[in-house]
Amino acid sequence: MMTRSRSRALCTDPVWQGRSDCKHCGIRHMMLFSGLQDSDFDHIFEPIDNLRYAENSQLYGQGDSGNQLFSIRRGFVKLVQTQEDGSQRIVRVLGPGAITGLEALLNKPYHHAAISLSEIDTCRITTATLEQLESEKPWLNEKVMDHWDRHLSTADRWISEVSSGTVRSRILKLLRFLVELNGGEDSTVRFFGHEDMASMLGISRETFSRVFSELKEEGIVSSTGENRVFRVSGVHR
Repeated sequence: MMTRSRSRALCTDPVWQGRSDCKHCGIRHMMLFSGLQDSDFDHIFEPIDNLRYAENSQLYGQGDSGNQLFSIRRGFVKLVQTQEDGSQRIVRVLGPGAITGLEALLNKPYHHAAISLSEIDTCRITTATLEQLESEKPWLNEKVMDHWDRHLSTADRWISEVSSGTVRSRILKLLRFLVELNGGEDSTVRFFGHEDMASMLGISRETFSRVFSELKEEGIVSSTGENRVFRVSGVHR
């Protein structure tokens, strides 16, 4: 069952309950605010919250109105779209460094539901805070536009690669995509359950399970010994 429960992440400054310690963030170089100076965070209108969500938690729902964006520090988030007939499809997967909820900047409802595929660590930023920082640091708008561009490029790739071809080729393309999302350094992939993987491809769970078993028998996918983490071979560009 999906839960909305969440707890404060470890790097939250204990003096400011729920406030991210952006000045001492170990991965700020890959986040939205990488170019800001420490002093830039001293006078923002609203605090940036650092939250940890359990696996299968909903950050926001499709059609919800909100004024918050989420910058992913650790873990993976799926964007789920519910069709008119009630069926659901995972249209994108986002990893560390990505931002979700950008449509809030346009005062539009969220286009998808954002749900954690694993335990995640996020920075929650209000649109008021981001707009304030953009007014003081105009170059920050360029970084926001860059995130829009990444979303568009990922969506294009998802449609052109993962959604076309034979089931086997689509699964291999998805594995390649997930290897890259995981950093691409050691060819490992964190799987998210056969139902989620099948939803990413728009196929049945049974079909995914069958082809996945074939890939394991062929040695293309092998266990690493860590729960739901597999090593893949032969799927690089």
